[in-house]
Amino acid sequence: MDSFAWVNDLSDRLEEEGQQRLAYLIHDVPHQQFQGNHALVEALVPEALASARGLDIPWLDVYFKHWLCASRVARHHGESQLGEVVDAYERAHQEKTQGCPQSVCVTQDLVATYANVDGPGWAGERLAACDETLARIDPSWGCFGCLSIERANAMGDQGQPREAVLYLKSQRDAQRRAGEEVTTLFVTTEVEQWLAAGDPHTALKLLDDSEDEADEDDRREQSTRLLQRSRALVLAGQPQAGWDLLPEFGDIEVADHVSWCRAAVAAARALPELNTPALGHALWTTIEHLHTVGSHRLLIDLALAQAELAGARQVPWLAAQAVARARHHVPLLREDFGAADKVRRAEQALAAVAPKPAPSAPESLPDWLRSPEAEGLSNETVIQWLEQAHQALPGDEGLAMMLASALSNYGCHDEARSRLQAMVLAAPQSVALQNHWFGLCFSAGDLGAIEEQARRIEAAQPAMAAWYRARIAFREGRYTQVGPLVEQVLAHDPEATATRRLWADAAMELKDFDTAVAQRRMVLAADDAPEPGRRWELLIAATAARQWADVRAQARALEMELEAGQPDDAEVEEDWGLVYLRCEENGRERDVLARRTGPATARIVQPSPRGLEQRLGDWVVFEPRLAEQPPEDEEELRTYTRVFTAPVHLLEKGPYGPSYMIDGVHPGEESVSALRDALHEAGWSTWQYSNDNYRVSDAEADDADEEDEHDEDDDLPGLYLAVTAPASVPPRAIAARVAALCKGHQLCWTELARAAGEPTEWHEAMEARYGL
Repeated sequence: MDSFAWVNDLSDRLEEEGQQRLAYLIHDVPHQQFQGNHALVEALVPEALASARGLDIPWLDVYFKHWLCASRVARHHGESQLGEVVDAYERAHQEKTQGCPQSVCVTQDLVATYANVDGPGWAGERLAACDETLARIDPSWGCFGCLSIERANAMGDQGQPREAVLYLKSQRDAQRRAGEEVTTLFVTTEVEQWLAAGDPHTALKLLDDSEDEADEDDRREQSTRLLQRSRALVLAGQPQAGWDLLPEFGDIEVADHVSWCRAAVAAARALPELNTPALGHALWTTIEHLHTVGSHRLLIDLALAQAELAGARQVPWLAAQAVARARHHVPLLREDFGAADKVRRAEQALAAVAPKPAPSAPESLPDWLRSPEAEGLSNETVIQWLEQAHQALPGDEGLAMMLASALSNYGCHDEARSRLQAMVLAAPQSVALQNHWFGLCFSAGDLGAIEEQARRIEAAQPAMAAWYRARIAFREGRYTQVGPLVEQVLAHDPEATATRRLWADAAMELKDFDTAVAQRRMVLAADDAPEPGRRWELLIAATAARQWADVRAQARALEMELEAGQPDDAEVEEDWGLVYLRCEENGRERDVLARRTGPATARIVQPSPRGLEQRLGDWVVFEPRLAEQPPEDEEELRTYTRVFTAPVHLLEKGPYGPSYMIDGVHPGEESVSALRDALHEAGWSTWQYSNDNYRVSDAEADDADEEDEHDEDDDLPGLYLAVTAPASVPPRAIAARVAALCKGHQLCWTELARAAGEPTEWHEAMEARYGL
C-alpha cells in the first residue's frame, strides 16, 4: 500500500491551483528531516501548518506535525515535546483526520517520545500502543516497519534483546511474504539489540553482511551504522579501532551525540589514555542537551559515566556536576529500576576523588593562569584549581569572577552564577561585578534575571540599568525601545557615545536608515582614530539611506577608488565585477550571482527558482563581509567568485516576474543563441542551467530498437533554460512567445503552460518521453 499516494495527489492538485509553495513544502519538509537538517524543519513546519490550516486541509496538519515530531524524536526530545505529541495524537484520531495514513505515524511519534522520556519505564505502554496499531494495519503499510522497530526497541528496554531480534525477523518475513520492500532500518535496530545482549561479534557480522543493502544516500542510516560499528569494535575487544572510527564530536549532528558518547565511553573505559578532557566536554554537552529536552533515563546513564570518567581524570568538580544532574532526573523517571541506588553509589565514590594539586597558592593562581606556563591547560583542570582557590578565598571578587567565567564558558551556566550571586547582591555599586553578572545571565539567556538586576541597581547605577535593558530589548527584537533606552544612558552618562552603536543597529533593523546614519556619525566623530569597521558601518547605513555624500566620504577614508568627476551627492552605481551573495530564503542558504555596483551595493543577475520570490534585477545593499574564505591557491583564485553575506536592504526592486523553465533536447548552439537573443531584445532575461553534462534519452527511439543494447552514446544533449519576463507580461503572452521561438524543437514548458491556463498534456508527454 502506498500510504503517501494521497500526498503526491494533493501536491499535484495544489500545484494546479497555484499553491506552489505549499506543494513544495509537502515534499521538502520530509526531505529535510531525512537529511538531518532539523533546524530547517523547525523553521518550515510553522509556515506549512499555517498554509494547510488556511486552506482547511486537516490531513496536512497531521502530516506536517508528524515530521516535526519525528525530527525532535531523532534529537532525543522527551518531556519537552510530550504535551505537543499527545495533542497531535489526539487530533490525528478525530473524525476528520483518523482516515489519514499519517495518523499511524503519529502513534509512532508518541511511542518514540515516551521512549526518550524513560525507555524502560514506559516499555509496557509502548508495547501495548504498538500492538493496538499494528492490529489495524498490515505489512503493506509503510508504517508497519516503523512500528515494528518501535516494538522491538520496547522489548529491548524490557530486557529482552534476543526476543526483539526474533520478533524483527518475523516482521521482516511478513513484509517479504506480502511482496513489500523491507526497510534497511531493521538492520540497525537488530544491531542495537545484539549490542544490548552483549554480543558485539554478531552485531559486527550483521553490519558486514548488510553493507551492500545499506542506503548510501541516507545520511542518518550511514551515521548510525558507523557509530554502531565503532561501539561494536570496542565491545569486541578492539577499543583503538573503534575509537579511530569515531568522527570529531564537533562535526556530528545533535541526533548522533548519544550514540557517539556511548561508543566513546566504552573506548575510554577500555583504554584510559582515551579518557580525555575533550571527551568530558562532549559528554557534558550531550548531558545538558538531554536535560533541556527532558530525556531522563539517557541523561542518567551518561551522567553516571561522566562521573566515573571525570573521577578517573581527577576532576571532582565535573564528577559532582554530573552526579547532581543525574540526581535531579531520578524523580522524573516513571520507574526507578535501580537508578536512585546507582546515583547514591556515584555520590559515595566522589569522596575518594582527589584533584590534581594546584600549581600555586590561591591568591597567586589568577596571575599564574595568565602566564605562559598555563598555556594548553584543559578548561576542566583550570576550573578545578579555581574552585579550590575560591573555597580558600570566598571573598575574593576577582577570583570569583574568573571562576564564574570559566564555568560559563564550559556550559555550566547555573553553577557559574551560583559562585557570584551573593557578591553581586551585596555590591550594587560595583561596576565590575554587575557587568560580570550581566554577561553571565546574557550568555545563559536568562533575560528575566537581567531585568531583576536592572531594578536592583537602578538607584546606584541608573545608566548601567538602562544599558542592560537596551541590550535585552535588542536581543528580544524590541528595536523601537532601544533608542529611548540609550537616550536614558546618555542622560546619565553623556560620555557613553559608544552606546549609540546599539541604537544605530536597532535603527538598521527597523529600516530607519536616517537615524542609523545620524548615530553612526556621532560614534565616528567621538573617536580620534576610528577603526575601519566603524567607517564601514556608516558607509553601509548611508548607502541604505541613499545619502551618497557620506558614502563617498567614507569610501575615500577607506582608500577606495570611485569613478572620478562625480558630484559628492551623486548616486554610486559602477561595475565592480561579479560576486555571490549568500541569501537565506525560506530557512535555507542560497548563493545568488550579482554584479557589484559599489562598496556595498549589487544588482542581482540570477533568477530565482520556482517557489521563491523573484530577485532578478534587485538592487541591494549588502555588508561586504566574506561568507567563505577564498582559496589560497593562486590558480584557483583566478576563476573564483567571492561570496559575501546576505543583503541587508533592498534599494530598488527588479522589474521581473516569475521564471519558467524550458526543458528538452538541445536544438544546437545557433538555435539557442537565436532564442536567447530574441528574448533579450524584448527586455526579457534567460539563464541556462544546463551544461554538456545534461543528457536526455528518447524513450520512443529506445522502444523502436529494443533488441539493441542501450548505450550511453544514444543519449542526447539536453537544454534546461530559465525564461524571465517583466512582471507586467502575463503568462499567456510569455507562453505564446516561447512557443513561437521553440517551434520545431523538442522542448517543453509545463509550468508555464499551466500558469497560462493552457493544456499541459503535450508537455507532460514530452517529459515522459525524454525523462525530463
